[in-house]
This record gives sequence, C-alpha cells and structure tokens, in this order.
Amino acid sequence: MTTMTTRDTTFLSIEDASAAIEAGTLSPVDLTQAVLDRIEATGAQLNSYVLVMKDTALREAEASAERARTKSRLGPLDGIPMGIKDLYDTKDAITTGGTGAYRFRVPSEDCTAVARLRAAGAVIIGKTNTHELAFGGTTNNVHYGPTRNPWHLDRVPGGSSGGSGSALAAGQALGALGTDTGGSIRYPASYCGVSGIKPTYGLSSRAGVTALSHTLDHTGPMARTAYDCALMLNALQGYDPLDIDSARHAPQDFVAGIGDGVAGMTLAVIPSLFPHATPAIKAAFAASIAVLEGLGARIVNVEPLAGVDDWRALVMGIIAVEANDYHEELLKHDPPTIGAAVRTRMAAGAAMPAWKYARALDARKMLERRMEDTLTDLGVDAYVLPSTPVTAWEIDEDPDRDSTPSRMFQYGSIFNVSRQPSISIPNGFDEDGLPTALMISSAQWTDGLSMRIAHAYQQATDWHTKRPPLFS
Repeated sequence: MTTMTTRDTTFLSIEDASAAIEAGTLSPVDLTQAVLDRIEATGAQLNSYVLVMKDTALREAEASAERARTKSRLGPLDGIPMGIKDLYDTKDAITTGGTGAYRFRVPSEDCTAVARLRAAGAVIIGKTNTHELAFGGTTNNVHYGPTRNPWHLDRVPGGSSGGSGSALAAGQALGALGTDTGGSIRYPASYCGVSGIKPTYGLSSRAGVTALSHTLDHTGPMARTAYDCALMLNALQGYDPLDIDSARHAPQDFVAGIGDGVAGMTLAVIPSLFPHATPAIKAAFAASIAVLEGLGARIVNVEPLAGVDDWRALVMGIIAVEANDYHEELLKHDPPTIGAAVRTRMAAGAAMPAWKYARALDARKMLERRMEDTLTDLGVDAYVLPSTPVTAWEIDEDPDRDSTPSRMFQYGSIFNVSRQPSISIPNGFDEDGLPTALMISSAQWTDGLSMRIAHAYQQATDWHTKRPPLFS
C-alpha cells in the first residue's frame, strides 16, 4: 500500500480521500490517526475542539477499514473524519451547546444529523467549539475559550460555527457540521477559507440540535469544496418526523449534474446589499464575476429588497424572542451559567411585544416571497454576492464584549429569511492574507444548483486549495 504523509491526508478533500480509500491506497485508520495527530499538534493554538473523541473515532475507523477491505463501504463518506458542532447531540459524549449550564450534559442518543452521518460510515472526531448557544459571530466563548483563525491566530474564525471552520482550515477534519441562523455556517466558512452551505429550510433535520430560532435555524455541512458539501448533504437530507419543520420532499442526488457548468445561466447581483464592503472584498467579488462571465454566465443587477425598511432588525428581533423562549427556564432559574452578552441579547427578546413579533413573522414571509419571486419573474438562476463585507477581525480579550462589526450580518441573513439554499466558497485574500469569499444562493429546493455554480467556480480557480501559512 502506498502511504501518504500526514500533511497530504489531513488536507485531502472528501472526494479525493474517499477515492483513495476505495482504491486501497489510504486506510481510514491512518487517515483518522493523521487527523488526530494534527489536532494534538495544533489544538492548543486554535481551540477548535472542546471534546476530542479519540477512542471511539479509532474504533469507527477500524470498522470502516474492514468494510473497505471487504468491498462493502457504505458510501463516499465511509471512513471520513468529521467534526461536529457542539450544538448537535452525540450519544454518550458531552454536548454543551457552548454554555456553562450544559457543561456535563451527556445525551443518550445521537441527533438525527449525526445518526445519518454515522449510518453513512463517517468517523466522528469530536465536538467543535461554538459561540455560546450559537448567539454570536466570534466563537469567543466565555466558558470554553476563544477559537482562533488558522490564517491569523489573533483573528476570529467567525461564528457561530467557528470551531468547525477553524478545524477544516487547519486539517483537523475533512468535513464538519455547522448551524446557520443568520449566516453561522457561511461566515466561518468565509473567514477560514473553506466551503459551507445553508440548505433549504426543512431539508436537513434539526432534531436533537440545541435551538436558537426555530423560524430561522438551519443545519448543514461545511467542507473544503462545494462537491464535498454535496456529498455530505446527500447523507443529511430527508424527512424527519422529530423535526416539526422537516419537509416531505423527494430526495435528490446533489452530486448528479454538479459538473454541468454555468453556461447560459443568469446570475443576479443585489448592489444595495454591499455598499460598505472593504476594497479587498469588492475586488475579489469583481474578479469572481469575471470568472463566472468567462464560464458563460450572464450577470444582471436586481433589487428585491427595494423600499423595505431595516429587515436586519427584523431578523435579530425574531432570533431574540425565540431564543428567549427556548431557554426560558434556564434564564429564570440559572442565569449566571449563560454569559452576560448572550443573556443581554435574550433579554431583548423577552421585552419585545407580541404584536411586534407577529409583525416580524409576517414581514419575514413577505421578504421570502420577494426573494423567490424575483428569481422566477426575471428568469434568474441564482443570486451572487460577497459572503461578508469584512474579513476576520481581531479577537477581543473580553468574551462578554461583542466585537462583531454590526455590518457583518448584512449579507447572509437575508437567505435565512428567504429560506433559500446559500453556499459560501473561497474567492481570494485581502492585504493581510485573510480569506475572502463568494456567496451563491438559488431558489428553495434547488440546493444542487447553488452547489453546481460553486463547483464550476472552484473548477476554474484554486482558492479552495490554499492552506494557512501555519501549515504550508
């Protein structure tokens, strides 16, 4: 058997690692051990994981190796090491939700998403750090410490799925789970130079996942490439009676047709969404548009949000009300176990009048219709935008002082409101060597289309292959 170095294996895509396992040139045990070694070597620097499940991961890898030996692999995820955001319940392994109240909470069952990954043969490496209760954008966790960005150790990885983004960028996992309520899969993917998709609302189960906002929460995959995200989403999709918002929708093969390109497509830019982007973000986006045009896409400008007052406040209001409701008992009986910054945000939800919340829900539906109708009425295939207006900023020494720029949520959260699939992929670097990213969002239940456009872009560029200087 030809062996690969740790550096080679930990930065493989899921697609390439799976092909090597299938060909017998890579053992799932060796791959898992290489990832564990990378975590051990870099864990103190990055704090991507709050729990490493070494023993069970190696047992799962051994079982996968036996399946590979007997030509009975469960699919392309069989033997692939995955990081799980610490909001997802994992059987017999602590799931804290990033808060002090659940420091010793050990679920008796896997949540649906983790169960589906295990059924596909994935190796669960451990639990990745999250912003407390997913309510923030830094992953500077007051209870479990700050996660650091592998591209620049004094910068945030974004949030709330920052542990997953950091782990992927550092070779500490080949795939990961994140959650996205206002951009929390796509922002860490952007800041850490990896890929991540928020699927259509109701496509991937939220059962057994610590909630923030049942109206806006999405679960989904993060990985190195759009193709890898498609492989993961194939396993994660499907109706789940345990999730009240899970949709009965026919399963799709998100890999089928992913290589068909963008020639003849019409892609829409929403200029009003990014007037305050940094020059580096604007330059990377302009270059990305040129690539897509070179691949045969037509670019148009649209304004589906014209005349709408501050919809971003609407998003934050819905999140605050629903987060306060979900964690009401904890806030009443043990408030000190939740950090002051998150507690303050939830208190704002308790103060919102019922009529204002009801109007916010109605406004969300109106915006959803606008975003969907614009695509249909104008014959547009997808929206294209920068993923974020800024690159990763410095970690604040005080985790209870939120350093998140207010404009950070200006781009991604509209697609939580619209419930449309939305993927972030790397598209360049700023003057400090920090990643920038491109966001692609299509109509509901066309997740494969978003990933197809992203894959076409990645086939024409190499930003997704870049590694932080720490690992070069």
